[in-house]
Parts: sequence; structure tokens; C-alpha cells
Amino acid sequence: MAQAQHDQKIPGCIRKMSNLERGYYMHPGCNVAVVARIAGTVSEPDLCRALAAVRRIHPFAGAKIVTDEDHNVWFSAGNIPEPPLRVVERTSDTQWFAELQSELKVPFRLVEGPLIRFLLVHSRWVSDLVIICSHSICDGVALTNLIRDILELYADQGKKITVLPPPEIADYLPQARGFSCKTLLPRLFARYGNRCWRKSPHYFSQEDYEAVTRAFWEDREFGAVLIGLGQEETAALAARCRKEGVTIGSAVMVACIAAHEDCAGAFTKNRKLVLIPFDLRRHATRPIGDVFCLCVGGAQFPFTYHSDKPFWANAVALHTEIHRRVKDLDSAGMGISAFDPSFIDAFACFAMLKQMIPDEAFTRTENLARFSEDTKNIAFTFARNAGNMITGTIASNLGKLSIPETYGDLRLDRIIFLPPASELVPLVLGGVTLGGNLEYSLTYIEQKDDRDASRTTEMIRIRNRALELLGFPEKVRPGAIE
Repeated sequence: MAQAQHDQKIPGCIRKMSNLERGYYMHPGCNVAVVARIAGTVSEPDLCRALAAVRRIHPFAGAKIVTDEDHNVWFSAGNIPEPPLRVVERTSDTQWFAELQSELKVPFRLVEGPLIRFLLVHSRWVSDLVIICSHSICDGVALTNLIRDILELYADQGKKITVLPPPEIADYLPQARGFSCKTLLPRLFARYGNRCWRKSPHYFSQEDYEAVTRAFWEDREFGAVLIGLGQEETAALAARCRKEGVTIGSAVMVACIAAHEDCAGAFTKNRKLVLIPFDLRRHATRPIGDVFCLCVGGAQFPFTYHSDKPFWANAVALHTEIHRRVKDLDSAGMGISAFDPSFIDAFACFAMLKQMIPDEAFTRTENLARFSEDTKNIAFTFARNAGNMITGTIASNLGKLSIPETYGDLRLDRIIFLPPASELVPLVLGGVTLGGNLEYSLTYIEQKDDRDASRTTEMIRIRNRALELLGFPEKVRPGAIE
């Protein structure tokens, strides 16, 4: 009934934003990106036509946010500008990365939409299509499916359009039954937080989001180091993983954790926690199709790399635990639904940033100043406690993509998935395999004035050590991006 009422009040209403999505939509560091290398001559007018068509299939690819009188946030497809496409001349194989760094610093126009941008680094024979999204509307699987849909629409102008409405994923998951401390404690925790929050609530605007976004990126740079294996190397790694009874994702993750221990020190305390995002589309109680939305769970648990044991024994231990957790849908984010939605905005998108950007940034709007001065607010308490429980590793492996490589005169040569970087999480990995080629990214935040202890230098060392552990010392190299 509430959804139907807002359908009438909000033109183009898609659905209400979930609490998980609210944890991302106003955070400047929570954008996700994918890069598709395309062989062939890409026509800009035909690409624009395909982009316009794909938003008809996927409403979130042409959406804005609308806030109602109760401070609920809704996705709307009403009166949205065409998807922005910026085209630049391609002068090198690595140019896409500098362009991506620049795009990630630009705030989205949340109240105007869309929450997605497209960049084409173009040359006559090869181009890089870069997509940057708010994490509130998509995940890595959604982005790779979007690449496929765009190229199919590009190649086939008469392709039939079938709308795939983005569901509220919680409605498609098995519901917990009976009493358990696991479900009760988060609800009691949320009830306490909500009671305190409602005594002194704050509500945030586009202006506030833009102010913290610009402050966040003033002295920071998005960074990434790539791990790339060709077809023969990927096949060799897959064969070794099968022999050991693990997945490639588990092996790469353990290699990076072990490499971090060798190059930057072992993880301690809560940094031993690992978070493994997994695709909830595969676990829905009924089919939902290739929906374009945020559709992930996240299994979180402690893992210690035991250097006194063989590398592959550690990989087996991690693999076994991951699959047990994912099978049981043991997701670390499910309890967030019990919180007041506006509290999620304050805690995840603003109070956490208060510890990371200059105090001056919170004087750039009157609203931010009032929030900053409310130092006893429960959002700041939660933020301080959360800072002590940040995981050490987040590893997203999209696996082997089952999408075509040829689209008319174009060929999809390479896909790179770049999950949101974190200044607080030491290891963030994003992996994908296309056409037998494995691509992993290690994303991070670099402080611009950190000249003496470059994060990039450290991440290159970690990448190179991980390659040695996986059995590819010949792939060690001094650069970050190829």
C-alpha cells in the first residue's frame, strides 16, 4: 500500500531505497567501476543510442533519488537527463585509468540523476568503455551484465526491450525462522540506536554530499594495481586449483593476504576479518533474472594465514570456510534493515567521514556544521566503534563471465572490475575472467602528500609477491597498470 501511494506522489517511482543501499549513496568513496576494452571502431552515435536503450531495460541506469516528507528515499525514473557520455581521444593503453581517477572525484547529481556515468576513451581500432556507478544502484555482476546489454543493443538496433525492474532483494531471500541470538542481538542493538537517534536526528542534502565529496578527494587519489594472467597462465592456475580442491578466487585472496604479511606486516586483531561479497541472484527463492541493482550479501569471518603451513593448505582452509558461510547465506549486512534509514545516512555517509576529512569541511554548509557540533550524537558513537571493527580484506571475484565476446563488428577483449577503494581496509580485490584471461584489481586510496611511504609502491610489492606465491614469478613487474 505504501509503495502504491508513493507511486502516485513521485513521478516515475521505481521503489524505495533499502538501508543497505542508503549506506552507499552519499559516501564519496563508494562508487564502483568497470572497464571494457573493445576492439573495432566504436560509433559514438550508435553507442549513445544503445545507452539510451539500456536504461529502458534497467530502470536504475536512468534513476535519481527523491526524498519524501518522512525522510524515506525513493528511486525515480521521472524526468532524467540522458546518460552522460564523455568521449576523449585514446593515446595509450593506460589512459583510461587517469580518466577514471578524475571521474571518481565528481559528485553525482543525486536529485537530478542519473547515478551512473559513461566514458569512452576512443581510437579508431580500439576503445575503452568506462562505467562509473554509485554502489547504491549496482554491484560488479550488474556492471558486467550491463556491458553485455550495451554491446548487444549497439550491434542489434532492433533488439526487443524487456524491462527488468530492480527488486528489493530481501523479498527474494529465505526468511529467518524461530528465535536465535544471531537475529535478536542486531535488532536490540538497532532499537537502542534508533531510540537515541530520534532524540536528535539530522537529515542531509545534495549540498552536504557535494561538500564532503570534494573535501574527501582534495588530498586523495584513487589507486589500483592490476594482476593479469593470459589464457595459458589462467589455465595452469585453474588446473592447480582443481588439484588442491580450491577456487581461483580463494587462491588469489590467500596469496594477497600472505603477500601483505610479507611486505607490510601480518594482520592483527579485527584486521584478521575477511569479507567475501557474494551474488544473491544465485540464492533467490525465485528467479529474478540479470537485474541491475545492488544484489550482494557478504560473509564475514576471521582468517589467519599460518606461515608455518604450505601456501595451498592455507588456501584450502579459506576456501572451505567461504563455501560454508555462503551456503548458509551467512551475510554480515542483513541486520542493517532494522535501523532508522536516516540514521544509516548519518552514520555510514557522514559520521564515518568526520574522522577522515578536515573539520573545515563540516563548515561548508550550515547543515553539516550543526551535525558536526552535535558531538554526543549516537551516529558519532557508532562511527567510532565501527572504526575499531573494520575488516582487513574484502575480496570480490565475479568469476568466469558467461557473456559473448563478439558483437557485430566489435569484440570484447578485456574487462577490469574495480570495486570501491577504502582508506581503512588494507586489501580490496576485484576479480573477473573473460575469454580465459584472468584480471584482478587491488584498489586503494593514496594520500597525495604521502611521498615517503607511497601506498602505490607497497601495493605493487604485494601484487608481485602474490604472483610469486601463485607460481608466476615471470609476471612480476615494476608498474601498477598495463
